[in-house]
Amino acid sequence: MIGVADDDQSTLTKANWLVRLGNWPLAGVILVLTVTVTFWSQNILRLGIESVWSTLVGACAAAGLVTLFILALCKSKPRAGIAAGLTSVYIFYTPVALKFVDLPYLGQASVHCAVIVSAFWLYRRVSSNDAEAGRLAGQINVVAFALLAASTVPMAFQLLALEDTRTDPRAIFDDFGGTANINSPDVWHIIFDRYASNRTLQRNYDYDNTPFLNALRARGFAIGENVFSNYQRTGHSVASTLNGSMLDNLSERMQDQPTDWVPIYRSMQDSAAFRQFDDMGYDTIFAGSWWEPTRTSSVSDENVQYRSVPQLTRLLIDHSSLGFWLGPLALPYVDGRADQCRRASAKFDQLAQVAQQHRQKYVFAHFLVPHPPFVLNADGSCRALKNAINATRRDNYIAQLKFSNSNALKLIDSIIAGPRPAIIVLHSDEGPWPQPYVGNEHGLGTDPVRVPWTNLTQPQLEEKFAILMAIRGPGGEPPKTMPISPIQIYPAILRDHFGNNVPLPPSRHEVFESDEALYSFKNVSERLLMVP
Repeated sequence: MIGVADDDQSTLTKANWLVRLGNWPLAGVILVLTVTVTFWSQNILRLGIESVWSTLVGACAAAGLVTLFILALCKSKPRAGIAAGLTSVYIFYTPVALKFVDLPYLGQASVHCAVIVSAFWLYRRVSSNDAEAGRLAGQINVVAFALLAASTVPMAFQLLALEDTRTDPRAIFDDFGGTANINSPDVWHIIFDRYASNRTLQRNYDYDNTPFLNALRARGFAIGENVFSNYQRTGHSVASTLNGSMLDNLSERMQDQPTDWVPIYRSMQDSAAFRQFDDMGYDTIFAGSWWEPTRTSSVSDENVQYRSVPQLTRLLIDHSSLGFWLGPLALPYVDGRADQCRRASAKFDQLAQVAQQHRQKYVFAHFLVPHPPFVLNADGSCRALKNAINATRRDNYIAQLKFSNSNALKLIDSIIAGPRPAIIVLHSDEGPWPQPYVGNEHGLGTDPVRVPWTNLTQPQLEEKFAILMAIRGPGGEPPKTMPISPIQIYPAILRDHFGNNVPLPPSRHEVFESDEALYSFKNVSERLLMVP
């Protein structure tokens, strides 16, 4: 009997191991998961696990379905794994390579087609012998697992370190307290992002908003005079508003992680306001935006949405070959500008229906208008990108302001005509971005340029902080207690209508120093309150 040499036996065992591994068509799923984790790691300071788990699961499920489809076509598990791996490489790595060359769209399309042909040619060269194909598929799986480990393990350690410092919002902000009965009013809290004060509109935009303010007054609203936001960005501003507190306690806990946005976003999503109305038996309703921190709320009873896409999913689509081919087709869920144009009107319509419901409700709505991107005409029709680029910033902004005004009045009239008395709060979280720091205001999710917040001129500081605030009592009367800044909104409402006797929190106006120092604040109250 002829024996097998030890070296040959070792080689055979190794080959058999690779063949067995190659019979698991996993390469496509593993590579998609690797790309998804990589995108998350690049945004880990803005996206907590609660914001990405659905994308992680969905991406793996989609890759798995593609693999099953390929398996049904080629009838071979190893060859299906190889083909799925090639497909994933094309979809996610071709756009990465094209970033390093400056090509027009047709040039990029030619490269895409060349990659597709090359991938098909490589697949056709795979042996039809299952053992040989299995060894190759096993080797590809090993490489794919190594790439996944290289991206996942460092990120896992970073995530654990971050979560160790990310204090639960419930441990940072005190509960409000208060009681309600069946006669207690509904509460509607509507935020228009970057809605300027009338003073700013007159000085910087050559627009007088007095007719809209008078229309609010005619409906029983009190209009705050010289009201300023407590912080200069939405995250800080809304977090402090919904918790009725400055962010001092959060600042103390986050000095070691000064660039981490997640605790701020979580303080918005799991806020004292939502907890309070939920505890009092209200149905809590959250009307969100495309922006991830106010896209949905996991603690609300109901989410009002329109074509909601998680941020990590949008990143995957936008930076993939799918995004390259589908982008020009203006498809729903892919064309972010078109979805944003329709989202505001759809939310107004859905909220008007909520206003007619008899249930006791607390409604929070965050509208990203007149906030860029500039996608709306005053009548609610969509503004083409070319038209927005050719128009002045002033005309773009005022068009979205007029849209916001007319639709706000319609919604307010629906609430007033509804079956339940309601407190209505209408305000903005921040003012417009001052020149020369506006950056690109046409792209979805495009942040402005970096701003030297502590060195803004007096007019720039006022433009960023001066906001609209209008409040109406449940019987059509002005509020008993008019807040002087947003952090006093909920303490005032709960004191006037829900039996909370806690004094209003003192109001301050602060800027965080930079995106590298999110929790280091400078008090600018004196500069703002000195405005003539």
